[in-house]
Amino acid sequence: MDLSQPRFLTAAELEPADVLFCAFSEKGLVHRIISHGSSGDYVHVAIYTGAGKVTEAVQQGVVEETLENFVTRYPYIAVCRCPGTKINGVPDLSNKVIGFCKQHAEIMTPYSAWGAFKAPLLELRELRNPRYWTNPPSSIPVKKRAGRTFFCSEFVIEAFIYGGYIDQGHMNSSRYSPSALAEECVFNLVGYLGSSELATHIFTHDYYLTGGISRE
Repeated sequence: MDLSQPRFLTAAELEPADVLFCAFSEKGLVHRIISHGSSGDYVHVAIYTGAGKVTEAVQQGVVEETLENFVTRYPYIAVCRCPGTKINGVPDLSNKVIGFCKQHAEIMTPYSAWGAFKAPLLELRELRNPRYWTNPPSSIPVKKRAGRTFFCSEFVIEAFIYGGYIDQGHMNSSRYSPSALAEECVFNLVGYLGSSELATHIFTHDYYLTGGISRE
């Protein structure tokens, strides 16, 4: 797509299994910690499941929210699409991802507050001391946990592992903040949800249009 200017989308242009990266808001201590620790603007990520609904891992657990309410919580949202959802991609990927979302929303799988705090703080430690990691997060072996819990980016990664797009051993889902997940380039930018008044800010600062290097 043309990356010279941000493209703003309508809700009708979203497709099931689209991934929604949510920009930093000054509201809330958690958002400030995530943004600071990960050195990125994305503080939350969720999955659009179609019919105007979004599934996300939040403090109440995995829940379903209306897209209309969801978008009001953030200055803007980067809408991304998995290449595997194309016709010649992974068979039935979108349906599997949506099924995963519905299953966990129905039982309100608990939230991993510790994971949400730990992932960006570990990234901050790595940025300050690159030798801290002998292997990048994606290569660290995945450890099975007895009680399933999720924080937001962990939930998204696990949904696409379940769908068959991300290899189980390729990404340790507990090690990624929303910004770190965006930087993995697993998903491709489609456009943005939000006010067009933010076009200059998005063009200047958003990761998908700048590669993480501000144009200021």
